[in-house]
Amino acid sequence: MNSKTTLPFEPSATPFGMYGAPDCCLEKAKVSLRRTDNLGQPLRFTKPGILRHANGQEHSGTLQQDAEDRDNYLARFEKVTVGKAWWHWPEEPAGEHLIGFDTVSRKDRFAPGQTLDEGVRLDVIQGERKATAIHLPPPVIINLREDSAPQDDKLTPEQLAYFRANGNNAMIFVHGYNVPHGEWGRFLKGDSRSPHWHGNTRSFSRVPKWHPYKAMVKQDPQALSDGYPFTLEDADVNGSGVQNWAIHMEYCLNKAAGFDGTDWMPFSRIINISWPGDTGSTDFMQAELNAMTAGRRLVPLLQQLQDAGIAVNLITHSLGARVALTALNILGTTGRHNLVDHLFLWQPAVADNALSNDPERDAHPFGLGVFPAAHKAARQIVVLHSKGDGVLGPDERYQKSWWQQIADFWSSVATDSLAGPLNDVAHDILSADDWLDEATGHVHGAYDKKWWTFPSFLDNGFGPAIEKLYKDYLPLTYDEDAGERRRGYPAKQRRRLALQSWERLEKDILAEAQSLWQPCIDCLRNGERPPRYTLLAPLNHRASISLEVARDYIQRLRKLAVNNWQTEQPPRPALGYMGFEEVADNPESPHLDLFIQEKRNIGVFQVVNQSEWLFSHSGMKIPSKVLFEEIFKREIMQNRLLKQSGFGRY
Repeated sequence: MNSKTTLPFEPSATPFGMYGAPDCCLEKAKVSLRRTDNLGQPLRFTKPGILRHANGQEHSGTLQQDAEDRDNYLARFEKVTVGKAWWHWPEEPAGEHLIGFDTVSRKDRFAPGQTLDEGVRLDVIQGERKATAIHLPPPVIINLREDSAPQDDKLTPEQLAYFRANGNNAMIFVHGYNVPHGEWGRFLKGDSRSPHWHGNTRSFSRVPKWHPYKAMVKQDPQALSDGYPFTLEDADVNGSGVQNWAIHMEYCLNKAAGFDGTDWMPFSRIINISWPGDTGSTDFMQAELNAMTAGRRLVPLLQQLQDAGIAVNLITHSLGARVALTALNILGTTGRHNLVDHLFLWQPAVADNALSNDPERDAHPFGLGVFPAAHKAARQIVVLHSKGDGVLGPDERYQKSWWQQIADFWSSVATDSLAGPLNDVAHDILSADDWLDEATGHVHGAYDKKWWTFPSFLDNGFGPAIEKLYKDYLPLTYDEDAGERRRGYPAKQRRRLALQSWERLEKDILAEAQSLWQPCIDCLRNGERPPRYTLLAPLNHRASISLEVARDYIQRLRKLAVNNWQTEQPPRPALGYMGFEEVADNPESPHLDLFIQEKRNIGVFQVVNQSEWLFSHSGMKIPSKVLFEEIFKREIMQNRLLKQSGFGRY
């Protein structure tokens, strides 16, 4: 044989196998993978993933029926060389993050997203290697923002089974005002060269590189930034809107219950409610109407959980209190008592007498400020309030008159030379997500200005929401003394048209009340979504509306129209700012409510003053250490949930 002799085989650079033989001579085996959640409940495969062997071979699996559970599938890999391999899973369905991998010989645990780069180590043994991949169940979000089928307002059978098995309890969180639905976060994959160009040359700066999968758990942006030439913000990795609130609240509650941040096996999902509260900073009335509409749709979910024997706890933030109180008011009216173990109203943007059982104490011109039957549906209601919340009331750190603060603010913006606390005010306003909300927050609060009708360019007060609601019945206001009104109607012609509009509107309002009275009762009795009132939308917090109540509403509406949508009195202070200070704690107060005082004295209504720890309306989303320890851990978890109701399996 010489150098030109043709060999009868092709030389290979592939290294010998672990037994010193070429791969073609090595023993082959099977790999069978099952999926479960962290409770051990089976999960279906949608894709088997890829198995990459140490010898460089890549195996695509197939889905086969599981002989032990005919409703689920196994991921099977055939003719895999015995030895080391790594399983790469495509994170589908979304949100079912891999947190564990069990074989007979070892149990591995991971943080969500940890295995995306290198995969999961798997030792392929002779015969068949069986393993179980353990995943978090996906987050639960009930979307009440858009029209959908009635069953979409409830949990699926799989979700209901999860909460039954997970301690037989469920925590529901309802976000607050001006929160969009948002997006989920992302998993960091590394860094890459920036695609931007400087002149004729490409930038040498480094930018984050992302995995294509959505991150549906909280991540630490600061820790992820370590070692990279860039800084990550919370929104970069934890998403935005409702999704951002969901993962932060879920993480804080688990941490307060005992989650160590490393072992994700006991981690509990919560139920998040997404509702259309993002109406802009000044259209608070429209957000209130949306909150009550969402509250009606929340009722079937609460009924479903109660009928399943699952303990229910609720946490609301800001105007989310109106969503929950609407649902509980309806349930309390229909005899569903003590359905919720604990209702935590965190910085509630409702009146301080909202829990009164006396509708006559309602200061709202439409009668939607009090929820007289809500207390019947909850065993205990806990109000978490703070006078450091500059949105619900005057921040006690700033004592100047609010007009002076406005003047100082604009002066500081113009000169950039204002020192001291007001410089901090200007910084907060200019750096806020919504500068107008923040500005009014620093001038004795935004909440108590929700009925303002000036300045007109803000579209605030009652007018915009009411005229949008009754757009097919305009005009509704008129003035005999005015020469010309907007829309170009002369005064007398406008009066004639307005009276005709009122005649049509009154007739249609009464017709709606009559037509929906019985259907509302029937749906609520059967645990179904109750019909939504349209013309009577400001009364959606009621289980059903009688003709008598509808006539009273018409009188209230006409009175407000005569005043050109301006009220005769300001709103009651926010419960999230005052707590029960004026309605229960002060016996000399002219606003003392004996019912609230009694419930306060026997512990059904409880108050936690956070003024020493909470200085921002949304400060609980990413809490300070002291706020977490005092509220999440001590007040919510240790003093109540873990003692009386439970949170997951903790």
